[in-house]
Amino acid sequence: MRTDATGDTPGDTAGDGHAGDAPGAGAHDSARRAELLAKLVDYSRRHGLADMSLRPLAAAVGSSPRVLLYFFSSKEQLVREVVAASRREQVGLVEAELAARPEGDAALERLWRWLTDPSHAHIERLFFESYALSLRDAPGPWAEYGAASVREWLPHLRPVAERLLPGADPEAGATLLLALMRGLLLDRLATGDSGRTTEAMEIFRAMLDVAAAVDSE
Repeated sequence: MRTDATGDTPGDTAGDGHAGDAPGAGAHDSARRAELLAKLVDYSRRHGLADMSLRPLAAAVGSSPRVLLYFFSSKEQLVREVVAASRREQVGLVEAELAARPEGDAALERLWRWLTDPSHAHIERLFFESYALSLRDAPGPWAEYGAASVREWLPHLRPVAERLLPGADPEAGATLLLALMRGLLLDRLATGDSGRTTEAMEIFRAMLDVAAAVDSE
């Protein structure tokens, strides 16, 4: 009888202990796929995906290479879906932070506080890993990740830029805010220097206050 690389026979799920993983399991497939995707996203935030092969990845999420290929068709597609899901979740969290529509400087402070929360560091590390890989990965699984992340963030930052930078082009203002936050965050993750990077953000906010005072005279 033919077996796959994990020793499972086709349609057998003993390799990961989920009978619903068998092809033809019906509605259970979508639930199991969503469960695996959530586990893969969580794993990728803690360990990354760039150099990971299917076998250890499957073992880490309690599955098998055969089952992962059944649900995601290829490692490339799996990685593509993981990074897309992670990016969507990050944007959703940003939307939630801005849902109360805090005024200009308060919105910037709220976003910076969320981005630099130590409990979110694993999210940010995966983001920057994926962003960097997208710069040279056409047409691989990370292709367009960086560009898509910019397109998704700018609409949320335009209203903040309009309040903080009146008279400036909202798109350019949002671009400035995005570049500032990402640059400081990347520095912070690379160096661990939270004091210096937070002080830099405070200097920028003070500059905005000075500019606003001059404009009001």
